[in-house]
Amino acid sequence: MAHLSQNPADKERFICLYPVYINSKKTLAEGRRIPSEKAVENPSCAEIRDVLTAAGMNVYMENKIHPREWNREFRGRVRVQIKEADGSVCQEKFSSRKDVMFYVAEMIPKLKTRTQKSGGGDTSSQQGEGGKKSKKKKK
Repeated sequence: MAHLSQNPADKERFICLYPVYINSKKTLAEGRRIPSEKAVENPSCAEIRDVLTAAGMNVYMENKIHPREWNREFRGRVRVQIKEADGSVCQEKFSSRKDVMFYVAEMIPKLKTRTQKSGGGDTSSQQGEGGKKSKKKKK
């Protein structure tokens, strides 16, 4: 970390948020950082960015992958500014990276894309249940 500046407003000093940190499908050993009850199922970087942008935070996305993520499908990370140049926090409700993670995990299920998906997914999951065949005994 030889080239990091001391200014917390520089983009290289923003905190990193990987989707793994708030994914309820992951274990603590796989990189989840918040309790699974408060975590979200398979969040994307775009969802994290949308929630934080709507909250008025300064964010940008990078095409990086978490070191413990073996599946290349969940690619990306979000960088978030939580401190101003003078060292004070940007918003009082986001004083630490944990506060940001809890807020994002709380708000992602309320996104329009999430609420529309859950409404349409119920009918498709019930269609395949009735096709079980019983096995006959061999003589």
